[in-house]
Amino acid sequence: MIRDFVSLSFQNARHRKLRSWLTIIGIIIGIAAIVSLITISKGLEEAITSQFNKMGTNRLMVTPKESNFLSLGQDLTTDDVKVLEKISELKWITPYLIENANIEFGKEKHFRQVTANTVDDIAGRWADIDFRVGEGRLWNQEEKYSAIIGTKVAEDMFDRKIRVNNNIKINGQKFKIIGIFEEFGDPESDNMLHIPIDAARDLFDKEKGVSLIELVVKDGVDLEDAAKKVKKILKKARNNENFEVNTPQQLLEQLGTLLNVVQIVFISIAAISLVVGGIGIMNSMFTSVLEKRRDIGVMKSIGATNKQVMLLFLIEAGLFGLIGGFIGIILGSIAAYFVKIIASLFGFQLLRISVDIDLIFFSMAFAVGIGMLSGFIPAYQAARLKPVEALRYER
Repeated sequence: MIRDFVSLSFQNARHRKLRSWLTIIGIIIGIAAIVSLITISKGLEEAITSQFNKMGTNRLMVTPKESNFLSLGQDLTTDDVKVLEKISELKWITPYLIENANIEFGKEKHFRQVTANTVDDIAGRWADIDFRVGEGRLWNQEEKYSAIIGTKVAEDMFDRKIRVNNNIKINGQKFKIIGIFEEFGDPESDNMLHIPIDAARDLFDKEKGVSLIELVVKDGVDLEDAAKKVKKILKKARNNENFEVNTPQQLLEQLGTLLNVVQIVFISIAAISLVVGGIGIMNSMFTSVLEKRRDIGVMKSIGATNKQVMLLFLIEAGLFGLIGGFIGIILGSIAAYFVKIIASLFGFQLLRISVDIDLIFFSMAFAVGIGMLSGFIPAYQAARLKPVEALRYER
């Protein structure tokens, strides 16, 4: 019987092709959006986690707390660095100064972010993170006006590629390129431009300013305990708590929360499409019940029960959801892979797209469920029709 009902539902859908497509288009869009967004979000989360793992798990980041109307933000300074240098649990204390500047090469000029850092013992400071120089070398302490750049800066920023030993100008000051980083796979890292912090202080007139401080704890020291100690000592020295001390896990959780919020917003928008699709199925099923009143009367007059009539229309509604879900999954997967291709073209190579089998089953079941739920009231109405009244109906 079920097989007959499914066959009949397929015939009805093929008989009214245009109406059937218009009925399921909302389901297709909604499921496609859900599949693509969840898949992309998962890929982004994996890429971010991978990058954090490469940055090392024994690091702390000290940053100024964001300012608001109640508490104005206060920059970190070299005084904070001196305080941190007294903490025995810390192996490396690396201050960074981040500013925007005009970058000149030949006759071209671009406005770009410049990152300045301490260069003494830089090989030791960067030993366990993914900062590897592909061409050239790291700094010597005597080289004040020298720079190491990312692959995107070297290859794409200007019409002519920048090579090791070429000179660029930063805010009018000449800098020699001594190294080019290996490709990271994400645009932000591949667009890095690093210079010594002493040069940056002269360049940007920042005698004591610090944008952030990177801390590396010694082997065997608990990261959370070190973070608490750093926070306590800095709070006492600064006489305020207008700063943040974050572990890699905390930063990862913050980014994860942001991704979840974005995902919820987009899925909510997709849910609207599913609701519209459900209403479309309901309208189509009401029309179908109206068109088949005499057929329902004939079925009931030869022995069909209310449950059988209701099941017939529920299967037809579920079929709309099944077809819409199937097409939506295919289109959503294609969209996710298309986003990966676009991301790669813009330099973001870390995004990995893999459609989870659980997501496929969930999306299919959800689409069928939406279809059957939308068709419940029309199916119930069809089941309650009396044979005599149904047979009197004239199309």
